[in-house]
Amino acid sequence: MSLSNQSFQSATNRFPVLGEVKGLSIPVMVPAIIAVVTLFLVYTIYPAYPTTPGRTLAGWTWRACNSQNGFLHGRFIPFAFFVMAWMAWQKTRNEVIRPSYWGLAILGVGLLLFLLSMRTIQPRLALIGIPFTIIGFVSFSFGFQIAKAIIFPAFFFWFTIPVPGLEAALTGNLQTFITKACYHTGIFLGMDLTSSGSTITVKGSDLEIAEGCSGIRSLMALIMIAAVYANYTQKFLWKKALLFASSLPLAIIGNFLRIFTILILSQMGFEDFAKQAYHDWAGLLLFFPIALSGLYLFDYLLNFKERRTSKVKRSIQKTKKPVKDSVPL
Repeated sequence: MSLSNQSFQSATNRFPVLGEVKGLSIPVMVPAIIAVVTLFLVYTIYPAYPTTPGRTLAGWTWRACNSQNGFLHGRFIPFAFFVMAWMAWQKTRNEVIRPSYWGLAILGVGLLLFLLSMRTIQPRLALIGIPFTIIGFVSFSFGFQIAKAIIFPAFFFWFTIPVPGLEAALTGNLQTFITKACYHTGIFLGMDLTSSGSTITVKGSDLEIAEGCSGIRSLMALIMIAAVYANYTQKFLWKKALLFASSLPLAIIGNFLRIFTILILSQMGFEDFAKQAYHDWAGLLLFFPIALSGLYLFDYLLNFKERRTSKVKRSIQKTKKPVKDSVPL
């Protein structure tokens, strides 16, 4: 057992437990299922916010996550959570169940935030509290060892929180940066370009880098992909953090190349194709392949030493395999 696992085990041994059960037996699962259904109905059916569109927390979130504010991805987070929760269950279903009273304290934080959100009519507070509700419930019902596996899926719910003004703040800065980067790169390479605001003129033809071209939606999508990729491929927290943080520059690089290739095609005389078909498909054909390849490359460099050590060990093991004696004829 590693030192980190020993420390966690010694810490959890000090928590008061309700008992130990091997596997998810029926007497253990029935109360848990009832509690899950109750919490689900509270969040999806109970009209906690009668003065807001949607009334329920689920209804408000669905309406608040839309294409206009750039948070449409929030509607798909619950489906991703259920997939990751199923993966966590597959990983921990043979663990010894050691329910702990400390889970009630964590669960209380989540429910308290939900009550405060009802009182202040701020559904975002309830969304902030959802991970604590999930983790606290799992800890109280099954124990901290099992709850560890659900921490990331639970906090993944925070991607459903629409942050007011975030798109406006990021879009303006990204739009300006991408415009200047494409213009100065083109001038350096000898292209015939002029720039005015967010519009770049190529051989007399205007190409406006609109707000939708700034890359905010692609950035949010890549951040979520990077979060999932980092969590399930890295062992150490600092590596997860670095890999997650790399999504921002990778998104900017990918979007820059997408816009700059449109300028190149326009310079070459394929203006209509560049502004229409290529513009519509460049995200799938160029942005995501470049960004995801960059994510994998950064992962490879981040773990280069471990990969090389593992490769050397495998080579040594192969050389140590005994050679079967030949049978004389």
